[in-house]
Parts: sequence; C-alpha cells; structure tokens
Amino acid sequence: MHKSIYPYVFFIEDLNLLGGTEIQTINVVNGLNSIGVPAIILSLNKYEGDCKYVVSFDNVEQDAYRQVFESVKNKFSINKMSDAYLRKVLLKKLHEMGCKVLVNQTYDLVSALPFDNDIKIIQVFHWSLEGYEKTLIDAAKKKSFGVRQLSVWINSRRSKCRHKYLLKCDGVILLTQSASAEFKRVMPSFDVNQISVIPNPLPYSVDAAQYSTLQNKNICFVGRLSTEKGCMRLLRIWMKVATQLPEHTLSVYGDGPCRGEMEEYIKVHNLQRVRLCGFERDLQKIYSNSDLLLSVSDSEGFGLVFIEAFYYGVPVVSFDCPVSPREVIGDAGILVPCFDENEYADAVVAKLSETEDLRKSQRSVINRAKLFYSNIIAKHWNDLLTSM
Repeated sequence: MHKSIYPYVFFIEDLNLLGGTEIQTINVVNGLNSIGVPAIILSLNKYEGDCKYVVSFDNVEQDAYRQVFESVKNKFSINKMSDAYLRKVLLKKLHEMGCKVLVNQTYDLVSALPFDNDIKIIQVFHWSLEGYEKTLIDAAKKKSFGVRQLSVWINSRRSKCRHKYLLKCDGVILLTQSASAEFKRVMPSFDVNQISVIPNPLPYSVDAAQYSTLQNKNICFVGRLSTEKGCMRLLRIWMKVATQLPEHTLSVYGDGPCRGEMEEYIKVHNLQRVRLCGFERDLQKIYSNSDLLLSVSDSEGFGLVFIEAFYYGVPVVSFDCPVSPREVIGDAGILVPCFDENEYADAVVAKLSETEDLRKSQRSVINRAKLFYSNIIAKHWNDLLTSM
C-alpha cells in the first residue's frame, strides 16, 4: 500500500472503534474508490478489520507515540510534545504516499497535523462542535475536586488550541446545514468560503433487497453505550413504553462504558424484554427485524443510524436535539422536544399502535434513504477534493 500513490488520505485515530465516525470514513473511502478516485485511510492505531483501503502506523511508531502522549510532562504541556512527535511521523508517511489532500476525521488530533506544508488539510466534523466540547467539560467536572480543577483547565486549554489550528485548515466539512450554522457561530473568524456541507453516505447504491415487515414487535437502539447517547434515558423511557406494549422487545445494539450501569438498572427495576445485543455488523439483521429505531442522544452531529434504518424501511423517533436530527429525518420520522421522556414514550406507543400510519412512514423513509446512496455522496466528495 505504501508504494502506491494515494493523493487523498483520510486520517483517523482508531478505525477499529467502528462508531459513526469510523463507519462513515470507511463508507466514504469505499465510495470514492468505487468511482475511480484513489483514496485511502491512515489509522494511527493498527487496524484489524477487513476494509482493503487502510494502512496503519507500525507498532514501533504507535508505541513511541503512546509513550510520549501518556507522559506527565506532555499532559502539562497540553499535548504539545505528543503533537510534535505525531506531526513529524505523519508528514513523513504522507509524503511517502504521495498525499495531496489530508482529510482529518479525529478532531482531537487537529493540533498535530502538518500545517504550513504542501499538503492541503480538511477537517470533518461528525458531531455538534458545541456538544462535543461541552461533553468534555461535563466529564471533567464529575471528577474529584483536585483532579476536577486540573481537568477543566486542561480541557479549556486544549479547546483553545484546537480552535487555533482549525483556523489553519484549508477546508472544513460539516454533515448538515444545521451543523454548518453552528460552526459559523462558534468559529466566526473561519472563512465561510472554505466551509462545505456533505452528508454521511450509506454503504449502498441500490435499494434494499428486504425491508422490515413492521410486524416484529421489536424496537431497536443502535449506538455506543455512553452518557451522551442517552443510554439511561433510553431505559427510563422503555419502562413507560413496556407497560403499554407488553409484547414488544427493546433490542440494544452496541457497547461502551455505560453497559454495566445499564445491566444494573435493568436488574434493579426488573425490566422485561430488554436485550443487550452487543455490537452487530449485519445491518440487515438489525433493521429488517425492527419496527422502530429510537434515538435519545444529548446531541447528534448527523445520526448515521437514521439513514441506515431508513434504508431498511424502519421509521425513527428522536429527540429534536442539536444539531442535525431535524434536518436528516425531515418528514420521515418523529421528533420529540428535548428531553421530555413522557412525551417520547407516548410518541413511540402511538406510532406502533397505528398500523397504517406506520406503513405510510415506511414509504417516506425508503424514499429519503435514496438521497444518501454511496455513489451520490462520493461524487460530492470527488468534486470537493479535485477542486483543492
């Protein structure tokens, strides 16, 4: 791979995580290569999956970076030492690959990118910028007093550092117009002519071979089991739904730090018909057996799961959270005011109780999915990359 020329390199910290950012990166690069555009993914952590358009840092490079990154001196330098090391190694690898445009997928690494060079640099945002930085500060505030003060200070300094380097980027990509508007508000000094909106793609370019029958008596949640995804909120809502739909099951797909807390909550409250299914690669298995997708996040930069569910004919219920659900879902789902759990539960019950309304929603979501087919989104990316 290193000996080939790849003018378009997508840089990511760890492609193995397979969250929305990682899946989107694979979908975009696969889509570009399918239309003859030579793009590749460079993963800082060694990749262990099956996407063929990936190269990784070698073990020596990874170990050296981690050693610098985890040092106490580096923490107090606000990652300047690890940024400098990564920038040097990254620039060497990019030149070996013949890179002309670097697309950074991991916002935390923006300060380590090789600016002031012959390589054009684009930053992609997969989330609400305000929501992301608020999440970091909120997590720091939950720590013990001494650690809390230090963590808040470090996060504040890192945020300022990221913003400084953002201004050096040759372009920024947001996934929706709503996210673009938020970015312009947070970064008023950034050149608006260098801001582009390109939505996430589906990994498909043809219609699904099988749609949900909408008669599965199964509701699904798909995502990382973390605080910002609203996992405990999901279980509280399910308690209300289950009393009115006793024959339905909630299937939770994904993993993360909140799994243990969720298991304890399910046990303490004796929640029935809740399945924690772990990570599942087979999207058809998830959605063709589901009647609704639930999204209860604090914020969503795009909501890749929305369009995945649409592809298989599954309607969505989401909170109207920042920045993108309203725009992505359009008239193909239900939006509930943030964060009214009672109204959310009522909306789920009402939707599943009206068979004809559910069928009508399915026709809408199938049509909306077509807007996000891989070949369509890849052309938008190609237009941007070649223009640079």
